[in-house]
Amino acid sequence: MKPTSQRPSTAMLATALAVITGGHADIAPRLARAADAPIVVRNRKQIAGKTIPCRRIALGQPEDYKPSIVQLPSGELLLVVFSGERVGGGKIREITRLYRSKDLGLTWSAPELKPELLGREPYLSITRDGTLFITGHLLSQDIRNTFGFTSSFLHRSTDAGRTWTSIRLQPRSFRKGKTVLTARNVIELADGSLMIGISEHAPQSRNVFWKSTDGGKTWPERFPARFADVPANYPYTILGEAHLWQARSGRLHAILRVGSANSWPIKGTKDPGNNDQSERMLTYTSADGGHKWTFVDNLGKYGQMYPSVARVGKGRLLLTFTQRAIAAQLGVRAVLGRETRDGFRFDMAHDELLLETRTPKGKASGGGFGPTIVLKDGTLITAYTYRDAKNVKHAEVVRWQLPALP
Repeated sequence: MKPTSQRPSTAMLATALAVITGGHADIAPRLARAADAPIVVRNRKQIAGKTIPCRRIALGQPEDYKPSIVQLPSGELLLVVFSGERVGGGKIREITRLYRSKDLGLTWSAPELKPELLGREPYLSITRDGTLFITGHLLSQDIRNTFGFTSSFLHRSTDAGRTWTSIRLQPRSFRKGKTVLTARNVIELADGSLMIGISEHAPQSRNVFWKSTDGGKTWPERFPARFADVPANYPYTILGEAHLWQARSGRLHAILRVGSANSWPIKGTKDPGNNDQSERMLTYTSADGGHKWTFVDNLGKYGQMYPSVARVGKGRLLLTFTQRAIAAQLGVRAVLGRETRDGFRFDMAHDELLLETRTPKGKASGGGFGPTIVLKDGTLITAYTYRDAKNVKHAEVVRWQLPALP
């Protein structure tokens, strides 16, 4: 917004925006800055306006990558990122850092270095009693990997992330030397038990769920999962990077990331990409607690991944995901959905919210990731990283609210 002699005062702008944003006038003072570019709404159907006001807050340090965020029972926000460096001899070192906010995302702490949290792309989950989990996978070329292949870990904290205990997720049925990946989130079921999904690298990928009834202290129940209609000789994991979700009826759902190198194309099409950033999402469901899974539907287009589902009130859902390739504009997006008794329905064709468009056109993806959480006061916060014109990655969060819907 260019300044002019007719520009309204900050107080006038805050008053006007308080009406639009339901009283969240903290968004107002910075809306005139380029950093607070509003959220663009494409293919509008339920949302009346072309844009949604927001507040964008930078945090962390250059090269922080792929953030995940939760709100603790105290109200404090906890955000995790990682970054890597080359150390010679074909080896790397990737380190996890935590950031905290005590004012609902407006300001953030200095980084808390957590070298003991092994694994890249750390992803936070939180239970109803405040127990924290982080999933992550340690690449074979990381100097701390003594196993000789990519291995996955689950980290647990009961003191708001200050101290952690860790276990390696390596089911006995998995073959030695095969990459092991996990579902992103630890899911807390309606009965309070916890589940985590684990996948061995294909061909003929093996998939296992571990279950806990003591808050994640132990995982004694372990069982194989069978996924129907997987393409023959599919060469990747099934549950790796999946998002798990439970419907009101108890039915389980998994949004999977699949399909690099045209190995699982949408029927009647060919994957237009040539690397893992052209992959896509589809959904599976289980009615027997995670033992047998059946295909439901494709979800979205090529180049879309990193899904998360948030309940945003009155039976409405928000699906946040990253457009990581294929499209001209990359970045974090979201669409609206409806919760049903047994599952969900998302309208991928309308009311597409461009939550983040910071990566310049022509540049490779800067991460995105973007889980959206619903704060106790109803504000939505989406975390993401982007790549600037000089290929440097940066972390931000965006505070926003859904407008009134019919």
